[in-house]
Amino acid sequence: MWYSNLYRRHLVDMHINDYDERFLSEFSPETYVAYLKKAKINYAMLYFQSHVGLCYYPTKTGVMHKAFVGREDAMKRLVDLCHKNGIRVIGYYSLIYNTVEHDRHPEWKLIKANGKSGRDKYEQASGEEQLAFASLKGGRYGHCCPNNEAYTRFVFAQIDEMLEYFGPDAMFFDMPFWPGTCYCEHCKKRYMAEVGTDIPVSPAPGSEAYLQLIDKKYEWMGQWIARVTAHVKSKAPDMPVEHNYASGIAGDSSNGCGQEVNLACDYSGGDLYGDIKKHSFSCKFFKNSTRNQPFEYMFSRCKPALRSHTLTKTLDQMKTSVALVMAHHGATLMIDAIDPVGTMDERVYERFGKVFDFQIPYEPYFRGDMVEDVGIYYGIRSKFDPTDEKRTAVTCGVGASNMLMRKHIPFGVTGYFHELGKYKAIIAPVLSEGEKRDHERILDYVREGGTLYLSGARNKALTEELTGARFAGMTEQNHLYMAPKDEYVSQFCGFNAKYPLPYDGIAPILEGADPATVIATLTFPYTGRYEMQFASIHSDPPGVPTDIPAIIVRKYGKGTVVWSALSLESGETEESGDILWSVLSAAGGLTAPSFKTTAPANVELTLFEDGDEKFLNAVVLCDDAATYPVAPFIVKVKVSTEPKAVELLPEGKPVPFTYRDGYVSFKARKLHIFDMYRIRL
Repeated sequence: MWYSNLYRRHLVDMHINDYDERFLSEFSPETYVAYLKKAKINYAMLYFQSHVGLCYYPTKTGVMHKAFVGREDAMKRLVDLCHKNGIRVIGYYSLIYNTVEHDRHPEWKLIKANGKSGRDKYEQASGEEQLAFASLKGGRYGHCCPNNEAYTRFVFAQIDEMLEYFGPDAMFFDMPFWPGTCYCEHCKKRYMAEVGTDIPVSPAPGSEAYLQLIDKKYEWMGQWIARVTAHVKSKAPDMPVEHNYASGIAGDSSNGCGQEVNLACDYSGGDLYGDIKKHSFSCKFFKNSTRNQPFEYMFSRCKPALRSHTLTKTLDQMKTSVALVMAHHGATLMIDAIDPVGTMDERVYERFGKVFDFQIPYEPYFRGDMVEDVGIYYGIRSKFDPTDEKRTAVTCGVGASNMLMRKHIPFGVTGYFHELGKYKAIIAPVLSEGEKRDHERILDYVREGGTLYLSGARNKALTEELTGARFAGMTEQNHLYMAPKDEYVSQFCGFNAKYPLPYDGIAPILEGADPATVIATLTFPYTGRYEMQFASIHSDPPGVPTDIPAIIVRKYGKGTVVWSALSLESGETEESGDILWSVLSAAGGLTAPSFKTTAPANVELTLFEDGDEKFLNAVVLCDDAATYPVAPFIVKVKVSTEPKAVELLPEGKPVPFTYRDGYVSFKARKLHIFDMYRIRL
């Protein structure tokens, strides 16, 4: 597709009200395009409408922003100027979030269990309704229900207007998720017809009612988003459509944004906010979930997010964020926010230009397939924790990602949206019953010889099948220890029965496991954490050994299962991650990785294969204002034959190398932010 080599993308947030005549009064299409050119942008997302609901064109169906009265064609001129300057245009439209139409059409409102909308009561959003930059001002946002056919007809009519008026190259739809559970008459009627009960109010996470509710949310949102895409394609069959897939990671499992939404996208992408290591996890998720490459990673130029309107990330911070996307051969979309009067800060675009000047020479090498020895199975419907310990598919998935990066293990993010058989081992953190539709694929992966790590017992059926044991409840103790049996102490990084690994949280109790498969058990402290009696006044040392399995290693078919009662992958301590990898490696015989390195833990390596070429990317993982260089390190890459050359890109500078035992070895130069090496076979 035409977008396959457009890696420099851009958006200016324009969620601007119009009660003040100053708002957007200084908006200039000419200045806007001049800044895009300064920033080296080749694919621009332009607002045709916003969360406010006001349209930036002469609409016949909605309400036009007052600033465009008398200059109705201003946004159309911007589209035309972009095209004239070789910049492709993707039009922005906000779904569900539409304050103007929420207020104009009370019958379209997304209704809470109390019979009101969030805007009606001006309530602060919390829990499932939280959204990065919007969470503290829920009353500003009017939400319209996608189960209301009148609202759907309105959305389709607006799409028709925009396509005809602007002639964009693609369309982007924001907010394809449930901001909360809707109890409007349309949702109630549909739920009763399909489920046979009323919509539950605040069901306990993980309960049968909760799982049934989120199933319907995913189903309904997926069907609605598919209709939106189908409507665009009915008018413009070859037009790419993207829906913001950020909520595939952001929020919890109740938002209904999953693979069903992603399947309605020509490529995956979204705006996410978090540290650089979560950024890496998200890149891998988008890369393996997208239908077409490149995926798109969006990040705000504001620090830490758009709420800090005048605080801009440093050049090194921007370069590092872009470099991590480069290391996954993705496209970066820089997000700016317009000043209410309609101006933009030229200095920001000078900085964007410097960042993309840094990227441009590498773009011809963004090709090939990423090498992934290990997969992290990310359960999109497991983004909740019934124990309220904040261990979810996201937090534990990112924890596992951090452990693998630290150990320089080539890995990717997989799940029901992606293949499983390619991986030597899969780490599946805290899967819930919400992933039941993928049980057979997971079981088949192990039966056919794969090695699977599974933590917890939130998915009882899968846990019992793989361990051969029975779930019998949860521990009352919430401060536990993991004690290895004597013959397995070497795998537990210095911990043993007398000095076991500590863990804060409760754990599942399995009964009936074959004792020969149990390599570690739980140990309780002498007394509970909140008991008045104690052994040691400041702490709760281990003192009560049990036979409750902590880790089970068991053959299943041709493969091996490693089950842990404790979420070792959660990332709360390096030691727990070290134990996870030690046990998993021993159980699965994980030898001969696709690459090895002496690089420090704050460097991530990724490897791509394209025919007789391999591309090794190296990024310094740093959130600081300034990124300091990393000393030279050794890299060894597994190859099928002795290479013809190793080159430092983009210059193609030859790099000395040796070849031995199936690995090419070379010394990487001092690394500042990003380097790419090509191995030619």
